[in-house]
Amino acid sequence: MNITGNKKSSYLIIGYGNTIRGDDGAGYQIAEAVAQWNFNHVRSLAVHQLTPDLAEAIAQAKTVIFVDAVATLSEVKIEQLTPNSATSFTGHYADPRSMLALTCALYKAIPTAYQILIPAVNFSFGETLSPVTRKNVDLALVKIKQLVSQQSSRRITTYDKTL
Repeated sequence: MNITGNKKSSYLIIGYGNTIRGDDGAGYQIAEAVAQWNFNHVRSLAVHQLTPDLAEAIAQAKTVIFVDAVATLSEVKIEQLTPNSATSFTGHYADPRSMLALTCALYKAIPTAYQILIPAVNFSFGETLSPVTRKNVDLALVKIKQLVSQQSSRRITTYDKTL
């Protein structure tokens, strides 16, 4: 992962999920879409899962937004997060709260953090989102753009999807 300089980005969007399991790739696709906005204060990472190596990028953000697809929702859910050191890593995988706790432990940094959960209904093999998830991806992108546009002045984005 390349992080240039010590300058904090205002926003870090981390979209994660399996891009070949239908709706599970929604978070990943959202991170890719955010990268196309070219906002200079937004960094976007599209990853398959949350891993400990993301802690450095999280520490350098003022606000981090985790985006994932879940099967148990009927509408987009946005919630603020706090670190939770009681949660643990399973192998190399972590949840957003444990990522925040790790970031705090390693870098003494706790950015403001949110989780955006996208309703998902199809986890079969394929790269196409279901109509339900596609609609909610579009809604989540509108909400993210409203949040990050408040600080947009110049438009250049750092994007890294190969972690």
